[in-house]
Amino acid sequence: MKKLLIISSVLFLSYNSISQQQYVFTNFMMNDYYYNAAVAGSKDVHFANIGFRSQWAGFDEAPVTMYANYYGSVNNEQKHGYGLSIINDRSGLVSNTGFLLNYAYHVKLNEKQKLGFGIRPGYQQYNVKLYNAQLADQQDPILSGNVLSTGAFDFQAGINWYSDKFFVMASMRHMFGRAITFTGFNDGLAKHYSAIAGYKWIVNKQKPKLDADGNVIQTEVAKIDSTGVPQKIHRDFELMPVIMINYVGPITPQASIMVRGTYDNKYWAGISYRTQDAIGLSLGMVIKKRLHIGYSFDYSLGNIQAFNTGSHEIMISFQTTSKKQSLDDKDEELNNSIFDENKNDKK
Repeated sequence: MKKLLIISSVLFLSYNSISQQQYVFTNFMMNDYYYNAAVAGSKDVHFANIGFRSQWAGFDEAPVTMYANYYGSVNNEQKHGYGLSIINDRSGLVSNTGFLLNYAYHVKLNEKQKLGFGIRPGYQQYNVKLYNAQLADQQDPILSGNVLSTGAFDFQAGINWYSDKFFVMASMRHMFGRAITFTGFNDGLAKHYSAIAGYKWIVNKQKPKLDADGNVIQTEVAKIDSTGVPQKIHRDFELMPVIMINYVGPITPQASIMVRGTYDNKYWAGISYRTQDAIGLSLGMVIKKRLHIGYSFDYSLGNIQAFNTGSHEIMISFQTTSKKQSLDDKDEELNNSIFDENKNDKK
């Protein structure tokens, strides 16, 4: 097993190792910011999130990925987006730490649709722990010392077309690639291409009733049960199918397909399939409209299946700024107040 990890480490530094240049996330929709720089500023709030992924549990020295992001837009106006990220990945003898900045610009196409353009410059630092290596050639000068370290400047760019109901985004990572060599390792960074598309389908949605002046009219939101206590009768349910395509030459493109259902804007669950790799299950909830917590598990389907018991992800995201109240939010607030008032009157 250890010899296999040594070989993998050397290949990583010498032949454009694909798996460690772009990380895998089962719950990629809770970390869409990682895949596309144009996500920054697409929402009228700021987010701070952290995540942890343990891949191939039970596999000796398997990949472990941790990250932290902060992103939003100037004055929450969804025009000038910005962000920063720190991400660390360890796999066998190799560790990689990236520091990235982000800028995005968003334009209005019409009353419902926007288009965002984003760039993400950064720096990647790679280390190999040679003191744990078992070498076939002890005299090789390249593999002398305790740690082999090298770095590379990085640049990413993305585009994001979106509305309240759909989104289509595409991005390119490691744009410098072999074209520009700032450090010796840039020759080993392959260009990665990603595309993600999704649609939000509201299965059950109660639209607010308006008067001639556009004001919300009091709507019936409660019924009386057999005990005489008023009960709420409406909850939203949303389905969101999403597909992501990743490509890095010369391998076959990989597709990730997810279907996620959200109940009452608070609880959600999703199932996913990653071609030639794994199936996954994701669960999550929103607490007090600001704290988002998610957990994902995926089960390997390939040849590595016999050597691991699956992969685990934990993601936590916190909305750090207040959101402008929409018509739906005002309607929900009114409905809740009516419900509470009816309940108190009954008591």
